[in-house]
Amino acid sequence: MNIFCKIVMIGLLGLVSCKSKDALAYLKDKDQKEQELLPIQKKYGEIIGVAPQEIKNIPLYKFIDSWMGTTYKMGGENRKGIDCSFFTQFLYHDVYSNLIERTAEKQYMAPSTDKFIGQEFLRQGDLLFFNQRGSQHHPITHVGVYLGNNRFVHSTSKVSDSGKNGVQISDFTDGYWQKMFVAAGRKPKNANNHLSQEN
Repeated sequence: MNIFCKIVMIGLLGLVSCKSKDALAYLKDKDQKEQELLPIQKKYGEIIGVAPQEIKNIPLYKFIDSWMGTTYKMGGENRKGIDCSFFTQFLYHDVYSNLIERTAEKQYMAPSTDKFIGQEFLRQGDLLFFNQRGSQHHPITHVGVYLGNNRFVHSTSKVSDSGKNGVQISDFTDGYWQKMFVAAGRKPKNANNHLSQEN
């Protein structure tokens, strides 16, 4: 065998060897990333309908998880019962380090609320404002926080499919919520957490 053939064979064997190492490294990295997923990412990835890796704002989902299933109570401010606006106020305080207004109407009317109607512009953490008529000419009666993938979290008197009211994640595209939707609002998020804008 001439020297040229030997060089080509050595080169091919080296290439195959490198490809095998790359494939093994990829599989190992993929397996490690799957093992690093937190249970809360898996849980809320399934609820929201996204890949668990897309659940990045862990403080947000831990906050939600700690309140899920809490009963709705008008004027309620604790785990025995909570209303929609105190839930959003508490969430903004704990997750985004921003103390926002106490009532849904005041959250909507506040100068710090950058209001918009285009649902295609929604980002995680935006407030969603509602009333019975879906009109900006009537007082805001309900508020929730947008999560992504057309899901939002809120405390509601409306009974869900599970037969309960209170803190829950709902489908924003549901006709009931679309009919009552007035506007979205973006508030400043003062959290040091750089993931506060992400899922």
